[in-house]
Amino acid sequence: MDTSLHKGVLALLIALLLPLLSSAQESYPIAFDRNANRTRTDRVLNGIVLNGNILQVKTPTKMYHDLTDQIFYAHAGDLVSPSLTYTGKWMNSYIYIDKDNNGAFDVQTPGVQGALTEDNELVSFSALTLSDGVYNSYGENTGRSWVHPPSFVLPEAMAPGLYMMRIKIDWDNFDPAGRVDEAESIIKNGGAVLDINLQILPQGELPEGCCAMVFNDEFNGEDGSQPDETKWQRSVRKSSTWNRFISNSEDVVFLQDGHLVCRAIPNPDQASDPVAMLTGSVETRDRFFFTYGWVEARLKTTPHKGNFPAFWMMPQPPADGWPKGGEIDIFETIDAQNTAYHTLHSHWTYTLGKKSNPKSSFSETVTQNDWHVFAANWTEDLIAFYVDGKPVGSYAKSQNASDIENGQWPFLHDFYLILNQSVGNGSWAKAADTSFTYETRFDWVRVFQQTGNSTSLTPAFAPEEGEGSNWYTLDGRKLQDKPTTPGIYLCGKKKYLIL
Repeated sequence: MDTSLHKGVLALLIALLLPLLSSAQESYPIAFDRNANRTRTDRVLNGIVLNGNILQVKTPTKMYHDLTDQIFYAHAGDLVSPSLTYTGKWMNSYIYIDKDNNGAFDVQTPGVQGALTEDNELVSFSALTLSDGVYNSYGENTGRSWVHPPSFVLPEAMAPGLYMMRIKIDWDNFDPAGRVDEAESIIKNGGAVLDINLQILPQGELPEGCCAMVFNDEFNGEDGSQPDETKWQRSVRKSSTWNRFISNSEDVVFLQDGHLVCRAIPNPDQASDPVAMLTGSVETRDRFFFTYGWVEARLKTTPHKGNFPAFWMMPQPPADGWPKGGEIDIFETIDAQNTAYHTLHSHWTYTLGKKSNPKSSFSETVTQNDWHVFAANWTEDLIAFYVDGKPVGSYAKSQNASDIENGQWPFLHDFYLILNQSVGNGSWAKAADTSFTYETRFDWVRVFQQTGNSTSLTPAFAPEEGEGSNWYTLDGRKLQDKPTTPGIYLCGKKKYLIL
């Protein structure tokens, strides 16, 4: 079949089936009134990010969110990386897919250590009390305080077509309808249910404007092995704080338990290498580099005096030297702080000192020895930072030609990834404890890019003067007031990113 005709037929089928699924979704029961309002203000679901695709709720004050007019596109066998845009703690998340399209989510109790079989339509959960302990669907015994759902793989056997997909925020309960027993209630706890459509596409096909994975490493090699040499190379020792102790030793970079482990260790042989510590760092320079996209990593570190790990990006050579070429720090932390830092460096911010014009550094409170997902959404006009799906700050390209000439926006060419465990020298992070072993674990790294032309966004909280005041969602729904929920909106023929 001609490709354009095939895509036209697919679009027509989706258009015909969507109204049926939208009305049919009420056959998927929930245990409370679909029109019920939230009972708490400290626990709010604003949306979910799926493989870099941002899906936002329409009315955050509600407990149930019908987003079946929106579609998440994927292929059978794809890895799905979910991250909630959620305010609040001490809740759990559950994701369901009606794989057999029988109008119900057929769920079974997970097995030992949270194992899920392929016929179980519960596909991901962040925490659940089972007979052998409290686990998530990764098989981690992390307790019940984690709300963000683990990634999962769509079954290879799923046929192309539309499927119902549900995301539920609840407390220690895998019933897709929600927990409403005497001890705990999804209503009292301020949970939420969100339904969307999943479109499984034929292999090799993806609509323009969707996000597709262009790079990933799950670090699932044998324990003690080295990271994939086709993706990573060791960073080189130089004179900067972060790279002054870099070593090629396999004791500071290796795979273990499905993670990339980067360490900083006391140097056992200072006679032949007269430095106090050895540190581990890998990068994708010359192997993988990209311009624009959603980039994310799941990681945790060990808080301690002198700790200085990072997940960041530098310009692919040939490029201007630092800071003129730019630097994108998606995650850094120091010492024993429970703070994640997200910073952009350039000639504009560093040499000219214009760090607040616009604001170029942001921070978020996190528990560093717990797993978190740190992400950046990099477009032609904006770099926005996220922690566990929550937007924490953004930096916009100036509209002033003089600013651009002075290096305000060097972020328009290829960058590569760096993962490293370093130690401080007292200038920002404190001096290293040379008797301590520092460790940062990276569970995975993923990069998604839009198919077709990238979307240019105007970062603003109001339209420009004279452009009108009517706001619309991307699906054309007119809003009564200026939006406050994070997401992308239309106003006066322009797109605006609300954070």
